[in-house]
Parts: sequence; C-alpha cells; structure tokens
Amino acid sequence: MKKHLITFILTGMTLIVPASCSSRRPVDLVVYNARAYTVDSAFSICQAFAVDEGVIVETGTTEHIRDQFRGRREIDLEGAPVYPAFHDAHSHLFQVAQGLRYVDLRGAASVDEIIARLQRHCDLYHPGFLVGDGWDQSLWEDKNLPDNEKLNAAFPNIPVYLRRIDFHATWVNDVAIELAGLHPNDPSIPQGEALMNASGLFTGVFLENTSDRINATIPHMSDQELAACIQEAQDLCLAFGLGSVTDAGLPLGRIKLLDSLQKAGALKLRIDVWMDPSEENFSYFTRPYRSDRLDISAVKLYIDGALGSSGALLYEPYSDDPLNKGIQFTSDSKFLASCEKAYERGFQVATHAIGDKGVAKVLDFYAQFLAPGNDLRWRIEHAQVVAPGDFKRFGALNIVPSVQPTHATSDMGWAAARLGPQRVKGAYAFQDLIGAAGWTPFGTDAPVESFNPVYTFFAAISRMDRNFNPQGGWQMENAVSRENTLRGMTIWAARGSFREKEKGSLEPGKWADFVVWSDDLMTLPAEKIPVTECSMTFIAGEQVYP
Repeated sequence: MKKHLITFILTGMTLIVPASCSSRRPVDLVVYNARAYTVDSAFSICQAFAVDEGVIVETGTTEHIRDQFRGRREIDLEGAPVYPAFHDAHSHLFQVAQGLRYVDLRGAASVDEIIARLQRHCDLYHPGFLVGDGWDQSLWEDKNLPDNEKLNAAFPNIPVYLRRIDFHATWVNDVAIELAGLHPNDPSIPQGEALMNASGLFTGVFLENTSDRINATIPHMSDQELAACIQEAQDLCLAFGLGSVTDAGLPLGRIKLLDSLQKAGALKLRIDVWMDPSEENFSYFTRPYRSDRLDISAVKLYIDGALGSSGALLYEPYSDDPLNKGIQFTSDSKFLASCEKAYERGFQVATHAIGDKGVAKVLDFYAQFLAPGNDLRWRIEHAQVVAPGDFKRFGALNIVPSVQPTHATSDMGWAAARLGPQRVKGAYAFQDLIGAAGWTPFGTDAPVESFNPVYTFFAAISRMDRNFNPQGGWQMENAVSRENTLRGMTIWAARGSFREKEKGSLEPGKWADFVVWSDDLMTLPAEKIPVTECSMTFIAGEQVYP
C-alpha cells in the first residue's frame, strides 16, 4: 500500500454519530476495515476491534463492531494490516540511547575508515574523549583483531574507546590503557582477556571483564543527558512499531532513572528491565516490581563471551584459532550464588550463553533449581551454538531459548570458519530450538543489530542478509515460518516476561498495543519485507507514532 494512501487513511476523522445510533456502546476507539492478525491461539484474523480505557473490548467483523460500538475516534484502515505491537525480547536500550551521542562505526570497511570517522567527530565536537560503537573486523580485508598503532598516532592525547559490534571487546589507545591503570603481566587480568603482541605488550584489544574495566573509565553522562537520550531512543522504537522492549542487564542507578521517567509519565514504551546481579540491586529489589510501563522481574547473568570476538565458551578449540576455547565470564560459584539469590526472591534468570560448552554449563546450573514441569521460565539468551544432545534439555526443564534472528545473517559469513563444518550445524538453530522448547522469544540484541523488527522478521524466514545473500538462504532447515516468527515477536516475547495475559495478542481484555503496517508481512514476497514500514503505533489505545 502506498505511503500517501496510508497517510490519508490514518488521518481518519472522528465520526459524528446520529441519534438513531445512540444505542451503540461508546468507546475510545474503533478500528475497522483492517486485516488484523490477532495472534490468538487459533492465529485468527479479524476486521475490526473496539478499544476503551486502553484495553481491547471486542474483536470481530467490521459490521459487527460498528453495529455494537461508537468510537470517539474511528479509523477506517481500508484493508491495511494490523499486528500486536512488536516486543523486542532482548535488547540494550540504554546502550542504544548512549550510542546516539557516540561515533557510529558500523559498516566501516577498514581501520583507516574508522580513523576518518573518529577524526570527523573530533573536528565537529572537539571532545575530551572519544567513544565509538560497532566496529567489526570481519568486514575488513585483514580480518584479524586490530592493534592500536594507528589509534595512538591519530589520537595521542585523548582516550579512545571503541566497542566491537558485539560489545564483548573494546579496542583502545594507550592513553585509555594508562587511564585504566593496566599493565602487561598484571595478575588481576584474567587469562585471555588482554590481547598481547609478540613483544609482550598490549595490542589495545581487551575482552569481557577487562573490557568492562576499561569502559568503566569512560566519563559518565549526567542523568539529565541520559534521560534525553532515552527519550530519543524511545521515539526510534515507536517509529519501528515496538510497543515493548527488554533491557538486558542494568545497574541500580539506571533502573531508578527509568522509574523516574515512568512516574513522570515520560515512558510510552513498556520496558522489561533485567537487573545485573549486584548486591546493590538485590538489596534494593527484594522482590520483583511490576507496573504497566516498567517491569523489574529478572536477573541477567553471563557465562561466556561472544563468537565474533572468539570469547564464546566451546568444548573444542575454535577452528580458526586452535589454541583458544573461549572464556568463562563468571565462575561456577559466583554464577550459582546469583541463581540462588534470584530463586529465593522470585526473580526470573536470563543468562547470556553462546558457545556449546557455555550453553551446557548453564543447563547444568539451572537443573539444580528447576524441577520438571516448573513454570519459572528461566532463559538462555542467544544459545548460538548448541551441542546435539543438549537441545532436548530445554524442553525437559522448561528452559526458554531466546534468540535474535539477525545474528544468524550477520555471522553466517564467518561462522563455518570459526566453528568448522560439523559444529556449525548446531549454530543459530532457531527451528530446532522451537522444536525442543515449543516456543522462543525473538529479539535483536540492539545496538548489536538494528531495532527494526522487519529485519528480524526477514532474517528468521529467509536466512538471508539484506543484500539477499546467500541465494536460497543459509542453513534453511532452521528457517522459521511466518506464523511462528510473528509469534516470536509478539505473544512468545510477552510470554517470555510473564505478560502474555496483558499483551502480545489482540484479544479482549488485553492492552490495546498494536501497529499498522505499510504492507502485509504475512503474504508479501520475502524480498520486499525489508523495505516495509510502520504506519502507526498505538500503546494502550493511544497513538504514539506518528
């Protein structure tokens, strides 16, 4: 459907109802002549629905809904598709928000291009420090992790912090290293977390915990500036048709900032926050906290690093790095202690696990707390490489695999080289995970990937990147049907945060969170999906975009 037509339709007028129709029940909103995918248990499609006080009252045919209800606002969609508002089940909203103030390094094809982008930023803003996000050495001619020789030459006087696309590695200059107080052979640096050159000196690339130590020296934004960034990021999400997002792991200060925004009425998005397992968080939140716009009901843990920076924990060495099996981010004892605290306080646990050994360890740890038939919905985030015998363990203990379909199409160019021809068969195995667990929430891991949900949808069903490579898709046995992809982005995502009774489908009694789309994702040729757009976003019956 053409954008100008949608725009005309969506400016819909409030109808003046004659006195003869006064027997119809007055409601806030009536939407009709739609093709609304309810994503209910029957995956039914309706033409119309009525909304009052932020909740769907009834769904049905256009004739029935308009006979029964009189809307203070009525919108004729003339056949436009409608879906439950999308829920990004794994993202990092604060990182997206902060990144709006940093240098975007995504897509940079070389170290020289990165230096040029940083220099342009310096020329414009004259900062006292430089932060960039999104470099990816797999796009460069030399695909090895970089050293900091050119960073030192270009920026000898200010600290430079460049986070890799997966946010599990940071590439810095010597000024930043000195600021962090790190030295070669420092016994406090875990093995493998500081990359060294042949002379025994830092290359400037640091992984996992040590990367976090480096990043901790980045000057903090004020709460006022952070709040402004959050508002900008929220606007971005609403324009993409997102009604809910999950922020996967926050400290107490940032949770309090979101809470203040919520109480001030500044949050339109519904945000699920997973808190980091700090003593500060566990002391402040002795039980989960839930409201209409903000949930703090889960704890985010890490067992390993990322596949792209060769930090994911594997049983056998990386095929392209035979001395490396990855990194265990959290010790066994610390991990189990955090699980115990979460279990005792009624918090859900969501754990980052990417390598096959990392996934297996989390399954083992969870088994100490989860009985068969439990409904605690403890989650494994990413689950990118799963050993053949471990798939069935998800279903056996009702452990939820949570995946990000665009990771497959971003990583497929190098995944086989990193994992080898046999091990890669258990990688990014979305359909196998759905078969094992029965369902799985879908997310993006933004800012690692774009927040745009059409990219998620396209990647899941086609297993191609946005350049339509490879032809026919990659490991298509793990492509997901359109119906299950929509479920993963709506009702399964809601179920993943225990909110399936309030959102995730267009059914009476649920929040009126829905999106109007430019074209029908369920019937459109796959190659046209990436260019479709959100036309309108509603949350609790309120139009929040445009």
